[in-house]
Amino acid sequence: MTTDNPFTGIIKGSEPGTIIHQDDGKGFALIETKHPEAAVHWLAITYEEGTTEDLEQNDRDRFLDLIDYAINSTKAQIQKYPILEQGFTIKFHCGAFETIEHPKLHILSSE
Repeated sequence: MTTDNPFTGIIKGSEPGTIIHQDDGKGFALIETKHPEAAVHWLAITYEEGTTEDLEQNDRDRFLDLIDYAINSTKAQIQKYPILEQGFTIKFHCGAFETIEHPKLHILSSE
């Protein structure tokens, strides 16, 4: 895997992208997706590379921390993004369905 994937680039500031929230201490970020499927469609990503499935299988605690981060950082944005008061969905892709290999969770507003 290359270290020049777009998610790593967004974190480093070398790729365009919008960071909603960032936690350098935990190594997670919440970013806007470039291809939204809802009014709010963000990605909770790790700073390290790999695949979502590898993270789930090889570092379960880190995977569960990513889920906690996705939930808590999204809830913290409700005042700025009131549509999130209606709820949100978190999903992830494994295997061939992961179009860009990087540990990530999709966060979509409920509408």
